[in-house]
Amino acid sequence: MNSIQQIGVFLLLAIGSLMGPPSLSHAGEAQDLLTQAYTAYQQKQWTSAKAPLERAIHLYPNYAEAHHLLGLVLTQLDQPEQAIAALQQSVKAYPSFAQAYVDLGFVFQDQENFEQAEQAFRQASTIYPDYLESWTALAVLFDQRQQAAKAIDAHRRVLELDSHQPDSLYGLAFWFVQQGNLEKAQPYVEQLTTQNPKHVNGWLMTGSLAQHTHQTEKAIAAYQRVVALQQQLVDPYFNLGILYQQQKQYTEAAEAFKNVLRLDSNNPEAHINLGVVYTALAKLKQAEEQYQAAIALNPRLSEAHYNLGLLYEFHHNVPNKALEYYKEYVKLGGKDERIAQLLKRVGS
Repeated sequence: MNSIQQIGVFLLLAIGSLMGPPSLSHAGEAQDLLTQAYTAYQQKQWTSAKAPLERAIHLYPNYAEAHHLLGLVLTQLDQPEQAIAALQQSVKAYPSFAQAYVDLGFVFQDQENFEQAEQAFRQASTIYPDYLESWTALAVLFDQRQQAAKAIDAHRRVLELDSHQPDSLYGLAFWFVQQGNLEKAQPYVEQLTTQNPKHVNGWLMTGSLAQHTHQTEKAIAAYQRVVALQQQLVDPYFNLGILYQQQKQYTEAAEAFKNVLRLDSNNPEAHINLGVVYTALAKLKQAEEQYQAAIALNPRLSEAHYNLGLLYEFHHNVPNKALEYYKEYVKLGGKDERIAQLLKRVGS
C-alpha cells in the first residue's frame, strides 16, 4: 500500500487520534480540512493542500494524520527539513504509525542520511513485522548502499511476504551473481522471467548466466528477447555479436555489431569485431575500414593493429604494410610469438 492509498485509511481513523476531548464541531472541522487537503494532494496541488493541514494542526496539535500528510506535501514542495519535522510529529502523536515511519525514512534517504533512514524503516517493520512496504524500502536502501548481506536478508523477507515481487527476485539474483554464486541466482531469474516476460533486466541476466555457463543457444535466445523488448541497449547486441561469431553465424554477427555501432558509433571494440566478421565473410575492404575506424578512435588498441597486419599479410599480400602494423602491435605490448619472430627475421 503506497502513501496515498494509506491516507484513505487514515481518514477513517482521524477522529480517534485527535488529542483531548474536542468539541464535535472542531473535530468535524479538522476532519473536513484533512479531506480537503487530501483531495488537493491527489490532484498534485501541493500549495493548496498545505494551508488546510496547517489549520487542522492548529486546531489539534497531535493530529497524526494531518502531520503525516503535511510531511508528504512538504516533501513535494522540496522542503525536506520541514517535512522531517512534520513526519516526526506524526509518529510522536501516533507511535504505531508505520507508514509515517516509512515516509520519514524516504526523506532521510533522499537527504543521504542513510543511518536514520534505516532506523525509520526498521521501526515500521518492528511495529508491523509483515508490513511489505517497510521491507521493500529496506531492500532498496541496502541495494543503494551496496550492503549485500543486508540486502539479501531484506529481499528474502519481501519474498516471504509476497513471492511474486519482481524487484526482490531480481535483487536476490543480482547479489548472488555478484558473489559468484550463479547456481543460487538461477532459480530467482527463472521465476522472474516466467512471471514477468517483459522484464528486460531479467532477460539480460538470463543471457549473462547462460553465457557464463556456455549455454550458447539459451544466451542467444535471452538476448534476442531483450532486443525485442528494448532496441536501444548496446550490451545485448554486442553479446549477440560475440555469440553469433563463436557459432560462425557471421551474417547475424555482422548485423548485431552494426546495431551496436548504430547506438554507439564510437565503440572501438565493436569496430574490431565487425572487421573480424567482415574478414570471415570475405568483405575485405569493409574489414579494413572497420579496423581503421577502431584505430582512429583508440590508436593504442593493439588488436586492431594486429588484425590489420593479418589482413595485409594474408589477404592483400602487402607484406611491407603488414610489417608496419605488426611493429605497432608489438610496441603496444602484443605477445604473438610468430609476429615477434617475423620482425626479428626482417631486422625490425
